Amino acid sequence: GLVIDGLALPAFGPALAAGGRPGPVIALIHHPLALETGLEPDQARRLDHWETQALERVDAVVVTSAATRAMLVARGIAAARLHVALPGTDRPARRLPRPPRRGPVRLLCVATLTPRKGHLRLLAALRGLRHLPWRLVCVGGERGAADTARRIRATRDRAGWRQRVRLAGGLDARDLTQHYRQADLFVFASRLEGYGMALAEALAHGLPVVTTRGGAITQTVPATTGMRVHGADPRALRRALAQALGASRLRRRWAAQARRHRRRLGDWPATATVFHTLMQTAGEAAHGG
Repeated sequence: GLVIDGLALPAFGPALAAGGRPGPVIALIHHPLALETGLEPDQARRLDHWETQALERVDAVVVTSAATRAMLVARGIAAARLHVALPGTDRPARRLPRPPRRGPVRLLCVATLTPRKGHLRLLAALRGLRHLPWRLVCVGGERGAADTARRIRATRDRAGWRQRVRLAGGLDARDLTQHYRQADLFVFASRLEGYGMALAEALAHGLPVVTTRGGAITQTVPATTGMRVHGADPRALRRALAQALGASRLRRRWAAQARRHRRRLGDWPATATVFHTLMQTAGEAAHGG
């Protein structure tokens, strides 16, 4: 069998149309391609058409959340063909509560430097909070997003924040884990997430969260673990950040809830079981049994 990630799915359209596949084919969709931020209208329409055509020709479709499932149903994909497999989350060593400490609040954002992830929106929200003590580390690669990365750096530099906002680039798992452990608050301004793996990782590390509400985020991040705001207006994000930055007791309460919630996060064997079952079912259907 073959599993095709949604980012590559349109390129497989001609091969899927030709038929003659040696085994079952499953598409893995994080969110509809046409909803990516920054697309021209014609480009979005073409992606929507190519994706829909390809999805009609695969044996099954796996989505990363109920929210993504609803997005595809709204685009005309039959609900019976859509199967939810929540991404797994590795369980780090238990994070114990931290005693109060002096110094700036250490903010962490983990996201590729693409328009949809909202780094510019996050910096705009922080612009009104210069007077508060904070430092921000942004972890994430910029491959294929050089223009956005340049805009982020230019915005940071115009604000005079080279010492206050660090762009750490892509990191390996060990270094990323260190950033999760050192952070006080996870911040995320994405317009849309099909699940939000970085958010789940932050909760697994016992971090409180201030985030937007796009796509599946409200399903991934419980309201008890931080604040979730509508992301269209940077002022809403600024108010949430101001509240979180100014109240260490509130952050500690959210962090305690995050530590409790991590027991409910899924694991990778459960994710793999969904794919294994679908492969078996699709294979049996193809052979008439």
